[in-house]
Amino acid sequence: MSVTVATTETYSGLIREGFTIVDFYSTTCVPCKMLSRILEDLTLDYPFLNIVKVNITDHPRLGVENRIEAVPTVKFVKDGQELETVVGLMDEDEIIDKIREYYYG
Repeated sequence: MSVTVATTETYSGLIREGFTIVDFYSTTCVPCKMLSRILEDLTLDYPFLNIVKVNITDHPRLGVENRIEAVPTVKFVKDGQELETVVGLMDEDEIIDKIREYYYG
C-alpha cells in the first residue's frame, strides 16, 4: 500500500476495507511533519500499510466529523471501524506496537 491524501469526498472509501492508519494533520504543525516522516519510513518496512492523511485545514469538515481537537491525531481503523485514537506525536516504536496489536493481533 502507500500513503494517500484524503479529501472530504474520498475519505470514507479509503478507510472502508482493511487496516488503515489515518493521520490528521495541519501543514503548519511541526510535530505533524515529524510524524509524516515516520509514517513514510514505515511504508518501506511495512509495504502492506494503508496510510491515509487528512489535512484538516483543507478539509475542516473531516476534522469536525472525526472529533479532531488537536493535531497530530492518529486513528487506527479496521474495516471502517475506529479501533483507537492517539493525540500527539507518536514515535516509530509506538506505531509499530499498534500495527502489531491491530494488524497482526
